Amino acid sequence: MSQVVEVPDSHIEEGVAHQTLDEAGCPFNWKDVIGDLFQVRHSRLPPQNAAVAVWYKGRWFYVDERDNSSKSSFNLLLEMFNLEIRAGGASQGPLLTIS
Repeated sequence: MSQVVEVPDSHIEEGVAHQTLDEAGCPFNWKDVIGDLFQVRHSRLPPQNAAVAVWYKGRWFYVDERDNSSKSSFNLLLEMFNLEIRAGGASQGPLLTIS
């Protein structure tokens, strides 16, 4: 799911984010694989219509409030994470970093 996060060009240029390339050396379009199940957008300014947002390395990353498919996918991921936590997790639990 993280492959369909919109990434600012500056993050790719600075090596902050990795970009998958296809056989021709062009950026691979992960939406061809995942479709419209999940999309995270980015903005320099605080998003006006965000269901959830986080500030990271000079950008706001967010799920749009009007994107019901992405909100449903995000909620499913949260539920799976919560189930793992309630079950006691693995010997080394998941790490969540919020900055």
